[in-house]
Amino acid sequence: MRFPSELPVVDLKPGELYVAREPTLIQSILGSCVAVCLYHPRLQAGAMCHAVLPYWYENPTKGPTCFVDGAVDYMMRKVLARGGQPSDLVAKLFGGADVTKVDKTSQMLTIGVQNLAAARACLEKYDLSVFSEKTGGKKGYKVYFDSSTGKVSLRKVGRPVRCGVTTSER
Repeated sequence: MRFPSELPVVDLKPGELYVAREPTLIQSILGSCVAVCLYHPRLQAGAMCHAVLPYWYENPTKGPTCFVDGAVDYMMRKVLARGGQPSDLVAKLFGGADVTKVDKTSQMLTIGVQNLAAARACLEKYDLSVFSEKTGGKKGYKVYFDSSTGKVSLRKVGRPVRCGVTTSER
């Protein structure tokens, strides 16, 4: 998918989010982190987060945008402040890969699985279904989100990534 070259580009780093005030191409590289993209078709407005961990209330010493729940709540408030209801929004979900080594006998969920569960729970709280997604797997993606159209394009990252930093594969 090609995006208009005249769009300003915002690169999200881990723990960041962006609520577009004008048409913008928002991009980020994800591994176990997740990106939630929210789009309001009537307003042609969108927002995207790069959340690192699932729940802010478990670690309130860091800013809420590092966490899935804090980031989704913040984006919902900002996008809906322009007018509309949660039901007007289209939600898309990306990331949550299992990029870290896990003991196969462990009963613990990987951070990617935890992040995805938190994202689904947060969206469900607003009665939002995930319209489209590319989640899980063993490798990351670079996500491109056009805030004015809601269109998303993905490019597979050839090597595993952790929170936006490419690492070597062994």
